[in-house]
Amino acid sequence: MDCWQGMDGAVTAVTGFEKGSGKTTFLDLALARLRPAGPVALFSIGLDGAQKSPGGNIRVLPGDVVLSSESLVRASDTRVELLEALPPRAGLGRLLLGRVLRPGSVTLAGCEHLSLLAQLLRRVREEGWAHSLLVDGSVNRWTQVAALGDLGFVFTARVDRANLARIAARMRSLAILDRLPIEPDSQALRWEGPLTAASLESLPRDLEALSLEDATKVFLEARELTRLLARVRLSLRRRLPLRGLVVSLRGLDRADFLDVLGEAASYVVFHPCEAA
Repeated sequence: MDCWQGMDGAVTAVTGFEKGSGKTTFLDLALARLRPAGPVALFSIGLDGAQKSPGGNIRVLPGDVVLSSESLVRASDTRVELLEALPPRAGLGRLLLGRVLRPGSVTLAGCEHLSLLAQLLRRVREEGWAHSLLVDGSVNRWTQVAALGDLGFVFTARVDRANLARIAARMRSLAILDRLPIEPDSQALRWEGPLTAASLESLPRDLEALSLEDATKVFLEARELTRLLARVRLSLRRRLPLRGLVVSLRGLDRADFLDVLGEAASYVVFHPCEAA
């Protein structure tokens, strides 16, 4: 899969399955790949980077647009032109959206409210400040990130023998959800909110079709999702494209890993900095 083509000129949330998934390294690579087509804007929905790397954890170049804070920019070795002053966030002070003037490393800082971040994404696109937009997220905030509007997802994962079964099952679920039809179904039960293993018990026994809001509202294991699809037509009302599964393998053979994934293997992009 060519995840770069889907990210060019679009909004993409880059989320890691867990800490140490290679997400920050992938963001650096994504910046380098996307810059030739136009400026890239970087956003975050969290504070992890600010707590761990106040001096900067993302390498930026002139023309990049970043969401950070005055204090974090002062602590970095870069300089930015102010595009938008934003309300302060506890522990960080005033946030800002700025265009990078001098190369260096900077730490991203997220808005306290996702509604404000959604407004910023729209503003950047409307003003033409950036061609491609990247949002640094985490898998446990997947549903929250979906509230930001029209965007796609890239997931990063570091896989070894200990977590292979768990990560592979999650990837198979993501691939299944990405392939569901996006279409109105007049005969479908319109489901609102999250779909969990517990909520499956409340579905009518004679149910033939089920319409879900989007993939982020599905909290089912791959086996549960497969069993549901065997008896019910599933469709989504909104598509949030899966643009790639970026994988770093440790102690695993690529061919064996892809064989375990089944159809999800078509989404895999092996991390260029993969550790053996």
